[in-house]
Amino acid sequence: MTGFVAFVVRMGSLLSGLVFSLIVARRLSEEDFGAWTYVGRLVSYFAVTASFISFWAARDAGRGGRPLKTALLGSGIMAAVLSLVYLGVVGFSASAIGREPWVVLLGLMQLPVLHLLNTAEGVSYGHRPILTAYGFAFFEVAKVFYAFLAVYVVGLGLTGVFASLALAQLVQLLLLVYLQRDVLGGVVLSDLVRWLKGFSIPLIGVVNGFVYGLDVFLGGVLYGSALPLAYWQAALTVALVVGMYNNLTVGLYPALLSGGGGGEVEKVFRFAMMLGTPLLFGALFLGGDILRLLRPAYAEAAPVLYVLAVSYWVAGLSFLFTSVIGGREDVDRGGDVSFKDYVRSWLFRYNFVVFLLNVAYVSAFSAMAFAARAGGWGAVDTAYAWAYVHLGLSAVTVLAGYFFSRRRVVFKVPWPSLIRYAAASVLMVVAMYPLYLMLPVSNTAAVQFVRVGAMLVVGMVSYLGAVVLLDREGRDMVQLLYTRLFKQ
Repeated sequence: MTGFVAFVVRMGSLLSGLVFSLIVARRLSEEDFGAWTYVGRLVSYFAVTASFISFWAARDAGRGGRPLKTALLGSGIMAAVLSLVYLGVVGFSASAIGREPWVVLLGLMQLPVLHLLNTAEGVSYGHRPILTAYGFAFFEVAKVFYAFLAVYVVGLGLTGVFASLALAQLVQLLLLVYLQRDVLGGVVLSDLVRWLKGFSIPLIGVVNGFVYGLDVFLGGVLYGSALPLAYWQAALTVALVVGMYNNLTVGLYPALLSGGGGGEVEKVFRFAMMLGTPLLFGALFLGGDILRLLRPAYAEAAPVLYVLAVSYWVAGLSFLFTSVIGGREDVDRGGDVSFKDYVRSWLFRYNFVVFLLNVAYVSAFSAMAFAARAGGWGAVDTAYAWAYVHLGLSAVTVLAGYFFSRRRVVFKVPWPSLIRYAAASVLMVVAMYPLYLMLPVSNTAAVQFVRVGAMLVVGMVSYLGAVVLLDREGRDMVQLLYTRLFKQ
């Protein structure tokens, strides 16, 4: 049920996320929207280093430890140092996209709190991943409230967007710390030293995140404008919804840490596909309408969205395989583990392969961005080519994860279930099609919202009914969910 609760929260966040996106996309110009994407990615480069500590602290928590206070102390020190480093890159980062330094400085509102939040979330993944779902729910509500006041009412623009996110993340952080007070413990410096001693594995993950995230950064630098980033971000806002089914796998990692096997993997995989497949079909069918709802100008990015939706659906599978690889790794169980032991582990090898794939992705993207600028491609065409490069990375990364995970746990891919879920998704699209033809397309947000909302409701009801009729395992899971939600 942990994965299902996480998924329900993420899906429930679609409404709040849509409201937030409407506020931001309709109040910011395309250039400011692209700048927000650019600075947000830059901040994430710094905040991802929280995994140096949270990666091992999470595993300690999953095995009965109480590491949270030590982890937060270490994270706080790192965040202070990183904030000073951030100041050093403000000038270059701003000039790369032709914006003023104050635009990039806005990221300092988020950096410290995001670093601490990543640490608290990371620890919860090792023992109670359901807490991240609760924290995320509070974040979604808070960010809409603050954005409504700061961006819509007061009209603070970019400043209001960053202030809203920072305040909402602070609420999320405080809630997560409170909910994990049972693993707060005391400050144990020897634990901090031990975690940092194994820095090689989370380091390769940090480097992976840094290299992967260079696409947005280099996109602005090589193209010379943040405009392609605006269309990319608009399409990404919808495509990320498709990848939300990976939240159904969050319970797999702690289950494998505590000794689970192939049966858990197959069950989680079927469950993920039952809800991930209709998300893909829905995004492909409704994507253009949703982009128009965000801002009429972004309807041009529909082809970008279609490719990205497939890419994020494929990429969602990598979360499952990463959970298998990490959950069955036992290099840190011993009391005297050397640096060489960490480097020889399968977890390090897998992350190193992912690093090489990310390098190939950024190299291919850079060549594409350079060609786009030299050839005078438009912003939408540039984002479209970018989406295909991203799809290539997603496919190869999933294949690598599959082969690595098969070395750790033996499991079967449930092809019959996948076929049935695809058939149910086709029926879902057929049910939505009459409304697609009858309801008017509009650039007015309220009218377009009614059109999209009506089709979503019909789609969800028809898919659920089709699953109950076509798939016995899906029917059993729906019945189990109903029992857990309404009869306990």
